[in-house]
Amino acid sequence: MAKRITLRIPWNLLVTLVAYYLFSEMYVKLVVPTFNWGGMTYDPRDNGIVELALLVFTSLLLPNKVKNPCDLYNWLYFVILLIPSAVLSAEQGSNRFHLLLMFAALWLLMLFRRIFAGVFYRRIIAHPMNYRHLPYQSVFLYILGVLIFLAVSVHGAFNLNFYKVYEFRFDISENMPLVFQYMLPLAAITLIGYLAALTYHRKNTKILFLIAVIGILFFGFSSNKSMLFYPLVAMAGYFLFKMSRPHLLILGGFSILAKITLLLPEGGSNLLGALFANRIVFIPSHINYFYFDFFSNNPKMLWAESKISLGLITSELPMGVMKYIGGLMTGNYDFSSNTGWVANAYMNAGIIGIVIYAAIIGYIFSLIDFWAKIYGKQLVGAAFLIPVITLIMSADLLIVLLTTGLIFLLMIFQVTTRGIFIHKNDGFRNERIGAPHNA
Repeated sequence: MAKRITLRIPWNLLVTLVAYYLFSEMYVKLVVPTFNWGGMTYDPRDNGIVELALLVFTSLLLPNKVKNPCDLYNWLYFVILLIPSAVLSAEQGSNRFHLLLMFAALWLLMLFRRIFAGVFYRRIIAHPMNYRHLPYQSVFLYILGVLIFLAVSVHGAFNLNFYKVYEFRFDISENMPLVFQYMLPLAAITLIGYLAALTYHRKNTKILFLIAVIGILFFGFSSNKSMLFYPLVAMAGYFLFKMSRPHLLILGGFSILAKITLLLPEGGSNLLGALFANRIVFIPSHINYFYFDFFSNNPKMLWAESKISLGLITSELPMGVMKYIGGLMTGNYDFSSNTGWVANAYMNAGIIGIVIYAAIIGYIFSLIDFWAKIYGKQLVGAAFLIPVITLIMSADLLIVLLTTGLIFLLMIFQVTTRGIFIHKNDGFRNERIGAPHNA
C-alpha cells in the first residue's frame, strides 16, 4: 500500500514574504513621504533578489517551533531588524554588504549558541517547584524602594503626557545621583520584567495588576515612556512562550498593523504610522545603516566611551557618539541616536566586534536555554525578554549588561541554580549515608 504524502505549508516563509512586501509598501507610500526621518529616501534597486534570498535562507534556518527561549529571541531579531533592513536595502538602496553583516551576525549568534550548549553540557535538575527558589519578595521591595526614592528625588513631579516627556526627562537624568543612575534602570527595566514573569508564573493576578501600576508610576516620575510598557512586554512574553509558534503570531500581527496603517485615513495613519511604521519598524534599521556607513569610513571607537577601556583610548569625535550620529542624521546635536548590539559591535571593532559580541550573546543564550529547562520556558524566556529586545533595538551589549543590569539578572539565576544543585546533591549524599548496609 502506497504511503500517503502529506503536504506541509512553509508558513515561516510565507508569512515572512507577506511581512516583507507589506513593509515595503508602507515604507514607499507612508514613511518616506510623510516622515522622512534622518534622510530616509526612495531610491529603489532594479531588483531585490539579494534581499529576498537572504530572507528566504534565514527564515528556513530559523526553527519552525519555539522549543527554547533563544528560538524566539532569534525570530525577534529577524522580525524587528532584518526584515525592515531588507526593505531599506531594496527600496532605499542601503548598503548590501552592511545588510549581509546584519544577517551574518544572527547566523554567528545561532552557531555560537549551539557550540556553547554542546561544549558546556550541564546536568539538569528539573522540578515544577524550582521557581520557588528564585528571589521574589526582596526584588519586589527593591523595586518599590527605587520607585519611592525616584518620587522623592523629583519632588513628586508627575507627567503622563507623551508629548511632554522631553521637557522633564533630561533634567531628571542630569540631577540624578550617580548610584541611582544604575539603580533605576536595574529596577524599572530588568527586574520589573523578571518580577512580572515570576508573578505570572505564580498566577497572582492582583500582584500582576500592581506591577502594571508600578510601570505607570515609573513612567510618570521619570518621563521615560518605555518604562510604561516593560511590565506589559514581560507579561505578553510569558503568554507567547506558551505557544509553539509565537513568531507566526508576531509576524502576522506586524503584517496586520502594516495593512491597517495603509488603509486608515490620513490623520489615523499618521498617528499609527509615527508610532508603528516609523518608530518601531524603520527607524532602528535606518540608524543601524547610518552607524555602519559612518564607521566604515571613520576610525572605529574601540570602546573609547566604555569604562572597560580604562581611559586608555580616547574618542576622535567632538561629542558622545550617540549625539554625534543623531546630529548628523537630523541636524540636532541634542538628539541621541542609539542602536542595538550589532551596529555597536561594528562601531567598536568592525567585523571582529560582531564576532566577539555574537559569541558573548550566544553564550548568554545557552545559559538562558539551560535555565529554561530548570524553571520553565515561559518564566525564563519572559524574564529575559526586555534585556534581549533592548539589545536588538537600542543599546550596546556592555550597557545592557552593566547599566540596565542584565549581569545582575544572570547572577540571580546562576546563584539560585547553584543552590538547587548543592541542595539536591546534599540530599542525595545524606540518603546514601543513611541507607542500611548489607553484611
